[in-house]
Amino acid sequence: MSAGIITVAQQKGGAGKTTLAVQLAVALAVAGHRVALIDIDPQKSAGAWHAVRTATIGAENTVVLASVAGWKLDSELNRRVRDADVVIIDSPPHAETEAKAAIRAADLVLVPLQPSPMDLWATDPTLELAGAQGAASLIVLN
Repeated sequence: MSAGIITVAQQKGGAGKTTLAVQLAVALAVAGHRVALIDIDPQKSAGAWHAVRTATIGAENTVVLASVAGWKLDSELNRRVRDADVVIIDSPPHAETEAKAAIRAADLVLVPLQPSPMDLWATDPTLELAGAQGAASLIVLN
């Protein structure tokens, strides 16, 4: 069976992509799903979060993490979709090659939006990219 793929994307930095990705990963894992989190954001914040979580709760951390460069996403996805129910991709804050690859791979794109004009303006390119790739998308007020 192949995993569902959720990409968290927004071209604006600071919109809450990583926060949404890791909280969703935990919620799904607690609900009994096998969850893989792929961090392709160069800041590697999801990787840092995962290290703290593992140090804190040890083997209870059932969220599997892969932190890779965006150009390695396809090969990493091929590995992770076999062993997970859900794969969550934390993407970088732009609409360039890595984010496009993450959106292209997604079954669902979640677009975090904070209540500011700048976040709203930055949302359109992400939604347009998701639409062009045929991926369903949802805005998540953050």
